[in-house]
Amino acid sequence: MYFSKDRFFNVSRRNVLTPEMIAIWDDLGVGVAVVDAEGYCEYMNPIQRRADGFTRIHLEGQHITKLYVPHELECIPTVECLRLSKPILKKSYLYKTTNNYLAGTVSDFFPLYNQGRKDGVIAFTLWTGSVPLGDPKRKARKSASRNNSSYYTFESLVGEDESLREVLGEARTAAKSSSHVMIWGESGTGKEVFAQAIHMESERKDKPFIAENCAAIPENLLEAILFGTSKGAYTDAPDKPGLFEEADGGTLLLDELNSMPLGLQAKLLRVLQEKRVRRLGSQKEIPVDVRVVSILNEAPLNAVSQGILRSDLFYRLAVVGLAVPPLRERKKDISVLARTFIERSEQKSGLGLIGVEPDVVQMFFDYDWPGNVRELLHVIEGSMALLGDSSSISRDNLPRHFREASENAFISPVSASAPTPAPQADESLLGKNFFDYSLVRRNGVVPLKSCVQKYETECIRNVLRLTGGNVAKAARIMQITGAGLRYKIQQLGIEDDY
Repeated sequence: MYFSKDRFFNVSRRNVLTPEMIAIWDDLGVGVAVVDAEGYCEYMNPIQRRADGFTRIHLEGQHITKLYVPHELECIPTVECLRLSKPILKKSYLYKTTNNYLAGTVSDFFPLYNQGRKDGVIAFTLWTGSVPLGDPKRKARKSASRNNSSYYTFESLVGEDESLREVLGEARTAAKSSSHVMIWGESGTGKEVFAQAIHMESERKDKPFIAENCAAIPENLLEAILFGTSKGAYTDAPDKPGLFEEADGGTLLLDELNSMPLGLQAKLLRVLQEKRVRRLGSQKEIPVDVRVVSILNEAPLNAVSQGILRSDLFYRLAVVGLAVPPLRERKKDISVLARTFIERSEQKSGLGLIGVEPDVVQMFFDYDWPGNVRELLHVIEGSMALLGDSSSISRDNLPRHFREASENAFISPVSASAPTPAPQADESLLGKNFFDYSLVRRNGVVPLKSCVQKYETECIRNVLRLTGGNVAKAARIMQITGAGLRYKIQQLGIEDDY
């Protein structure tokens, strides 16, 4: 979700930390952290947790002095943003965490207000690199990438469904080669877990593994990050290697490849073909040996047909193609996944054996899981947090948003007690939720304009939800101009609650 600088002055933590917003922050390709007005952490998304080495630490309710080294507190821009009550943009700085991680980052910090009173700070990390202290090569991002103990392996991928086992078999075989791999699937299916597992199973496992989200960075900045810069290429440009140089000999993960601008895709294609990279502002070509694993959130041929992915780049990168199945297509894995997440839960300590009530199990099997494995993980974590003294997860322990979503999923658009529609309209041939069925029942007509408007609204909302509210990116996906999409959003009255 995108917020402008000025709009943040009217946003409170309560509005930011709704279940819908948390779902967006969890899937966002940049780090996000929220603290209250007293400096207590209220939320940190998975990317930021990994960057700071907090994946196994319960953060919520802890003061930042317990997360970051106290004597460097005055250097933390979160504190400065709280003190000054104004945004701090594109802040580049180094910091150290209490679990002995050293990190460098570029972040935006925005103050949050509630009825005119200071309510906290939200931070967006645009770029980060971290490494455990004690590594003699910690100054280099490459050395951080070689610390592979925290990466996922194929043993991390849990499931017995045939569709998953088939993809796992293909991935294990592909890992033994140096061919590029393209992975696609819905959000939350575990595509990056596959990417890390492939790296850890390959001969490159002792070499760097570097990941970059192509949707999180502007085109001009992304080009410099990928290919590096030569001193003098632009004002204050440093002499700095890009990710291709840093990943030399290892694996480079390009997440959301279909969000990369077409012009940059052409430059990427040349690097892949020539196996040489040229820094911005330099005439010198540097040989690189990099295996690229790319990730898409849709089928690549669909992206090619929409014109957002070059066909020649697709053929170059999809030497091996892996389609990760959604959770709704492998529901037999729900039980084993739920059990695994309970066993791995940070909140399980001291609780003993935790069970799941039969009616909850049935809810899990009946639900379609639009957020896939990630959504199931969040539901289990939320249930464990609400477990109290109970020894099993019941309906009362389930997060409220999940209970409402699962109940609404079974509400038919036409009540069972409603009169039969007029014979002139066949509801089975008409899409659900795109027009008012009551009009059909009253006079047997289907208002075409209303159908089109509601269908357009639903389509635009879905794409904006997919892009995190990025209108420019949504316009490219829908193959219309940005101005045209903004006009549609205004015309249809679509609010910022995608």
